[in-house]
Parts: sequence; C-alpha cells; structure tokens
Amino acid sequence: MKLTITIQLDEDSAQLIKTSLMNLSKRINDLTGVSKKMDSSFEESTGINHKPVPVSAKPAAKKRPKPRKSNLNAVLKTIKKHKDGINFKELQKETGLTGKQISDNAYRLKKENKIKKTEKGMFVAV
Repeated sequence: MKLTITIQLDEDSAQLIKTSLMNLSKRINDLTGVSKKMDSSFEESTGINHKPVPVSAKPAAKKRPKPRKSNLNAVLKTIKKHKDGINFKELQKETGLTGKQISDNAYRLKKENKIKKTEKGMFVAV
C-alpha cells in the first residue's frame, strides 16, 4: 500500500516528519522480517509448512428440510374435515403447528393439487 500526502512545511518540520516516517518504515520492515523468520524457523523445527487458511466470503447455504409427512397429513386431514373450507388461523389452532409449518405444508399440498385456496383465503380439499 502506498500513501502520498503533500504538505507544505518549513524545512525543520519537514526534516522532523521525514525522520519519524523513515524510522516508522524501518520498524515495520523489521517486524515483517521477524514474522517471516518465525514462520521459516517454525517450518524447519516442526516440518510443518505454515500457510494461511483461506476464508470463504460466503457461508454455505443451509438446506431446508422437507416438511414431515405427519405434519403434511395432519394439515390435509384437518382441511378435509371442513367441507366449506378452513382459514389459516383455525387450521393453526386445530393442528397445533406453527405458521411456517402450515405455510410450507399448504404450499406443498397445493403443488400436489390436493388442496386449493379460495378467494376468501380459505383452504379447501380438492
């Protein structure tokens, strides 16, 4: 990394800053050399090649589990019991499932053409 800054100073101030920056640069180089020496001495003493481990930028996506058949059957049976249809809240109360579980199972049942959703938001068995 290179950083360039232009500042107009008198000669004494410029020399003081230049000396400070040169000392800082030398110390950084010394520290870098020490770390390289430590790495090589570690490799020599242990026979283990020290390499940085790459970090992936993106975590692996988690696979979503398929809905359990028992939940799927519970939702379907409950919908079939109600000939005129059942709304989401009542379905949730009767099955004891969470909203997410109801949504996932209803989506799957709609995809399999076992249920449909009416305009009023009622689930009806096909």
